[in-house]
Amino acid sequence: MMASRCQVFFVVLCVALTDGSLLQASGKGRVGVRHASPDLPHFASFVDSFRRSYEVGSEEYEHRHALYDSRVAEVRRHNANKGRRWNAGVNALSDWTEIELSGLQGWKGGKRATAGSSSEAHFASSRPHSDMRLIQDVKNGTTLPKDISWLHLDMSNQIQDQGACGSCWAVSAAAVLQAHAEIYGHARTFSAQELVSCVSNPQHCGGTGGCQGATVELALEYVMKNSLADETETPYLGQDKVCAAKKAATLLATSGSDGTSLGMKGWETLPQNQYEPLLQALYDWGPVAVSVAAGKWSQYIDGIFDDCAKDEVIGHAVLLMGYGEGTNAESGKIEKYWTIRNSWGTGWGEKGYIRLLRRDDEASQCGVDHQPEEGTGCDGGPKEVTVCGMCGILYDSSLPHFDGDGSAAKALAFSAR
Repeated sequence: MMASRCQVFFVVLCVALTDGSLLQASGKGRVGVRHASPDLPHFASFVDSFRRSYEVGSEEYEHRHALYDSRVAEVRRHNANKGRRWNAGVNALSDWTEIELSGLQGWKGGKRATAGSSSEAHFASSRPHSDMRLIQDVKNGTTLPKDISWLHLDMSNQIQDQGACGSCWAVSAAAVLQAHAEIYGHARTFSAQELVSCVSNPQHCGGTGGCQGATVELALEYVMKNSLADETETPYLGQDKVCAAKKAATLLATSGSDGTSLGMKGWETLPQNQYEPLLQALYDWGPVAVSVAAGKWSQYIDGIFDDCAKDEVIGHAVLLMGYGEGTNAESGKIEKYWTIRNSWGTGWGEKGYIRLLRRDDEASQCGVDHQPEEGTGCDGGPKEVTVCGMCGILYDSSLPHFDGDGSAAKALAFSAR
């Protein structure tokens, strides 16, 4: 076993940030990839840099050495492609096995009775549906800006490293709650660890619960019923722990102890595999928790990732923070992208972020998840599901709704128009 995987830190070793980095990309910017350095570190240097405890000459040392060398070869092959949109490189995942890498993708989607296209909204029982302007009620003809970015939020740089725990569903749920709480005047943090420890998953949606996987939807429903501790009260450990929170029945018996005490009035799932509602949700409300296929992300360093096939297993929860476009420095073409916040620490990717290729015909860029039991399935769920968009980004998405006026935060998000 790898030494202290949950405490591994990320340091990018192959390239330095330049004008192509995420935080400098905009509708008026350049989106070409950087020129990756051919000077990738030898394994001994990698072991020293990432504080591995492998004993030289041991079976594990040799096994990890072989893994690392094969990854470096893959990086070199990818970066030799002159027409590439993104760069590969070495990071703290470069000596992980495929099984260990799959453990990073603990979120595996929510169970859906049908593949219908209408939104599903969940609100506190004391609040009528008329209080909420649902995504499907947005009038046709709305003009959306070319770029929306929520990276001005304070929470945008507070990126959790989930470690070896398959808790991306909980980390992403806590992040989307924090983003919306900040936008709508209820700024605070939310405990991903409480979600890992306390969210029940009887139908085994996305796994068996905790570090073995659950869903953002289950997390949001838990918060609506039970409220949620601050991150400082219950800090993230990246481990399965006994739930220390009070039982839901006790909490609900106390006035103001559910999600409404946080300013939260409901949560919503967006139409499945549809492009415009996802854009509209970012415009109207803020960041959205989305599901993706991230099995090929481990070597990503920078640029616009475009290497997912149409047929993918959707198994990772991340936070969609915006969308944009820019001119490719090499081809001169306009490139569109989604801005995604991951949960693998700030040393991975573009300071913890990845940009995915975005296309105007995303909803027609569809494939099939042939193994939903490995990603999106619950007990008794479908054997196959349709997934659309790069890395299946349109398949399943959700967001909370908070009381308040987010006009000031929204004005900054739309400033790139």
